[in-house]
Amino acid sequence: MPSVEDKALVGGTKSQLKELLVSSRNLPKTLTDISPIHLGLSAIQRKAHTLRKYKDDNQRYTRAHYLLAGSGISAEEIETDLLEISVPQTLDVAMGQKNYADLSNGIDTYIESKKEENILAAIEQSLTMAAKDFDAYVAQNISMDWNQRKKELRESFDIILNGTSKEPSNELVEYTQFGNASKKFKSDPNLTWSANKPILANRVEFTDVEVSSTLPTNVLNPSVSYALRQKFEEYAQAIYELNAARQNNKPYELTNVFAQITKQANDIKSRQLYETWKILYHLVDFNEPAAFQERKFVKGHDSEVLDSFEAIALRKRIIERSRSYLEQQFMDYIDSIYIRLSNKEESKLNTPETPIVDNVTKVKLFVEHRYKKEDTWKIQNLLFINGLPIWAIIFYLLRAGCLDDALNLTLKNSDSFTKVERSFPTYLKAYVNSSDRGFNQELHGRLINEFNQFFKHMNKEADPFRYAVYKLISRCELSRKNLPYITLSVEDWLWVHFTLCREGTNDDDPIYERYSLLDLQKTVLKLGPDNFNGSFNNPLYLQTLIFTGLYEHAVQYFYSISEIDSVHLAIALYYCGLLRSTTDKSNTTQLLTYRGERNIPEINFARLIGTYTRTFKISDPRVAVEYLILICLGGDLPDGRGKEQIELGLSSIRELVLETREFSLLLGKIDREGFRVPGIIEERKNLLHLPDKESFLRKITEQAAIKADDEGRVFDSLLLYQLSENYDTVISLINKLLGDLLASTDLETAIDTPAERAAEGSIIALAERLMKQYSSSTEISGKVLLKHRETCSLLLKMVECRDLFVKQEWEKALKQIGQLDMLPIVAGVNVAVARSKVEVFNSYDESVAKNVPDLLVMTLTCIAQLTYQLTSSEFNGLVKSDKIKYLKEVARNCMLYAGILQYKMPRETYSMLVSLESML
Repeated sequence: MPSVEDKALVGGTKSQLKELLVSSRNLPKTLTDISPIHLGLSAIQRKAHTLRKYKDDNQRYTRAHYLLAGSGISAEEIETDLLEISVPQTLDVAMGQKNYADLSNGIDTYIESKKEENILAAIEQSLTMAAKDFDAYVAQNISMDWNQRKKELRESFDIILNGTSKEPSNELVEYTQFGNASKKFKSDPNLTWSANKPILANRVEFTDVEVSSTLPTNVLNPSVSYALRQKFEEYAQAIYELNAARQNNKPYELTNVFAQITKQANDIKSRQLYETWKILYHLVDFNEPAAFQERKFVKGHDSEVLDSFEAIALRKRIIERSRSYLEQQFMDYIDSIYIRLSNKEESKLNTPETPIVDNVTKVKLFVEHRYKKEDTWKIQNLLFINGLPIWAIIFYLLRAGCLDDALNLTLKNSDSFTKVERSFPTYLKAYVNSSDRGFNQELHGRLINEFNQFFKHMNKEADPFRYAVYKLISRCELSRKNLPYITLSVEDWLWVHFTLCREGTNDDDPIYERYSLLDLQKTVLKLGPDNFNGSFNNPLYLQTLIFTGLYEHAVQYFYSISEIDSVHLAIALYYCGLLRSTTDKSNTTQLLTYRGERNIPEINFARLIGTYTRTFKISDPRVAVEYLILICLGGDLPDGRGKEQIELGLSSIRELVLETREFSLLLGKIDREGFRVPGIIEERKNLLHLPDKESFLRKITEQAAIKADDEGRVFDSLLLYQLSENYDTVISLINKLLGDLLASTDLETAIDTPAERAAEGSIIALAERLMKQYSSSTEISGKVLLKHRETCSLLLKMVECRDLFVKQEWEKALKQIGQLDMLPIVAGVNVAVARSKVEVFNSYDESVAKNVPDLLVMTLTCIAQLTYQLTSSEFNGLVKSDKIKYLKEVARNCMLYAGILQYKMPRETYSMLVSLESML
């Protein structure tokens, strides 16, 4: 008896064999390069023919063989070479059904077999080409970053599970205009259907922007989400009001409005941005008329000529306004120190009960607070006059912008100055009274000589503030712009450099006396953000960039910190003419670009706005329009760049229209009478540099229609052409659609059901409605070519003929076809009539001409059916015979017509007509 182990072994073997059998059945049954095992009869016949054993007789080598061998030709080698030739396999091998016929079965069988083989091979080739074309289309037109999508998906799940996010600035918010908001996390996939990325790309990662690591990431708690949504809505409201004010030519303090939006937040980023808005507001000065606010500084900032009047004037303004802002900021700081140290309540300061405290007293208290500790001065070599550290107080009075106070203090103590310093009151008085804080040539020469003689070689024993005051007012030794032994904050450092800067210097001035804003900008960029963001709680690099006029770099830098705030910073700068915009549409990866040989920095403003609107362009296209309109602000640029900016703006508007398909909202709608009602884009057409309705229709609506037509979006293009009042093109497209619909529908099948025809997307119903509207309006009808209207009417009548034909109402269908007056449906055989109809055929539109063969088939079919009914009826008489005779004559005329057009119609159609005529 077999043991238990043997039984287990046998059982295991059976199970393995069973699994092997199942696996074998799952193997591929056909391979293109391996012949099948199961052969058909024809394949077996061919195999048998090739494998048949021929009799190997001994008379194989004949005289011819020896004759060839004598000439150096080997018959065996030739035979071997012929046998080694491999014939490529055809479709039959892959299908496992080879239908090769033996030549012995006759030439007809062979030809039939080859015909079937060629047909199958053609089908296989067509399928292969179609698959390759589809793969190529997908590879060319669909761009999807699966790794990015996987990362976004993981982040979304991480947000849901953990409630935190490492990139709060990427949070997307959808909202309706000035209404409720709903949060979405990266809702738009990075999917585009175009080889060239459009302006409104779903997601564009600027390669020159790095994610900031200096600022902490926010936690996506409910309060932060609410604040972010509120900021979105407030910014959108501000942009809407800005465009409304621009349209009505009214002033709008954009930077002040933006400042109020960020004022309430207490985080570091918002405080930093709030101070930036205040700096810009101080620079722009919105007290001027509204006509001078928009693009106020564009000539000076965008000029490629550095010494142009506008460029120099703007740089002077930046220096003066930045310095005065820093001085006022410092004075406010001194006031706060004085209030805190004097132990007086803020409400009692400068009241009638309390005497007004002069600036000298405040600065004196500040100096003591900063440099004195327990009756000991931190700087031992300060010079005192009448118990005052006179040079330190003068320095900080200058720092606070209190020039008159500094002069009064100097004159009051002029008798106490040393012999070396006797001329200082004269210098300071000239400095204060000068409009540009300068000196005449004679006085400046004396001051330079005195500085070089007594103060140039600074040492630790000298009062550092005396050296600083002399250096600042004299602008001596500009190669060394530092102030030794004085600790300067970032704001102090900026103020010192702005004090030393001069614009509009003559070429005759010595090189050592030249220090301009451009030199300061190079220094700031060289130092970089690390040197200005030393304090974690008070980063100052953004403010420094704004102070020094590096506006493009400011937008790029802040984009890595907060996308939404950076975008609106760019908008404010662009509105004031303080931001250069690139016109290079192909550069989609760089936020900051450079133009010309001088490497003038530019911001990809159109791409920046388009990328920002991706978050709400679908949910609220109204708000997206308000943002995209701002791209056209650059229409005032010279050298054709303004036209390029306008075209970028119009292109982005068209992309928005096609992507959102909110045609009624954006472009308007058609009323019951067929007239167009304007949309919100047309209401802002003057902001798009479109002076009238015709230019709006031509540049926006019609161009969008052309693009939709090129993309195969037929119904969208129809509606857009209708909105652009291009009614002739609408009818032309309708004719093409009707012709294609008739030609592609089988004659025995209804074109559509009553329910489908009543639906909104019915071509036939749309054509009937448009023809009715156009015919009722002489204004619209006059814009449509007569030929196109006649073609549309003819196609609609052909639809009626088709409906009657499908219902097998043969007599009504034949009568309706006769009313078309397209075919020679007349009594008596008349060749002249047939020829005249052929001449008319040549004038038909393509949509009509390609349906004439089907119309002939319908006519002959109706005649055949009516003839059969008449011959089958029991009624006999003259009327019956005349009717049959008439039908046969009509059929004969139609065949004459078809014979003339034989080579303009499919061969199968003509064969069918011949068969139908033979049935009569």
